[in-house]
Amino acid sequence: MPRSAKCRKVCAEFHHKVFTPEDNRLGYIILSVDELEALRLCDLENLEQEDAAKKMGISRGTFQRILYSGRHKTVEALCDGKGILVQGGNYEIAEKDCPCDFGCKRCKRQP
Repeated sequence: MPRSAKCRKVCAEFHHKVFTPEDNRLGYIILSVDELEALRLCDLENLEQEDAAKKMGISRGTFQRILYSGRHKTVEALCDGKGILVQGGNYEIAEKDCPCDFGCKRCKRQP
């Protein structure tokens, strides 16, 4: 029996959850909140995978799998002209104990 998945920590709730191309006849790709957070930490905040994994409270291997899945889904949506819905995932909002010890662009917490 596999062990239960750990909750991934996310700095703040994402406000924009639907992205639609001009011609949306092909439907949507579902991107989980934890996949979007992994993309944000690595590609927007420019963190190394090890540091980003610590912020989310998961192992680097798990982080890498989440990141690659999120990148694959995003590229599929962009190349195939599909919309993106951000929903679901195994996550919790780290409101009080946000691991951002630097001025995070997302939650705007200062060191």
